[in-house]
Amino acid sequence: MLTRIPAVLSAALLASVLTAAGGSAANADTVTACGEELSQLGSSVGSVTITGGKVDKERAGLVKLVDDASDLADAGKTADAVVKLGNLQVKVDDLAAADRISAESAALLTTETANATGCLSST
Repeated sequence: MLTRIPAVLSAALLASVLTAAGGSAANADTVTACGEELSQLGSSVGSVTITGGKVDKERAGLVKLVDDASDLADAGKTADAVVKLGNLQVKVDDLAAADRISAESAALLTTETANATGCLSST
């Protein structure tokens, strides 16, 4: 009875799973290249001071947009990730217009969103 899969068969199985899942060297490069930008944006979104209203709900929504963009980038769906970042920018603009985040925070998030978007768009 076979209790272990031969190494060649294991490698072939792994390669076919990665291919089916959309994994490739190009996708890995995209994530590696943009992971820093998305991570920095996520950190900034998580720590930005939001005033008034449902602060926890607003923050959770912003964090979810960044997480979704990162997940989409990981899956090689960079165009969809860029759309999520566009949605994030709209939320940041809305919060700034309502004076719920400072102009400095809005500028920082706008810059970091643009950096992540530019990175994803260049892949």
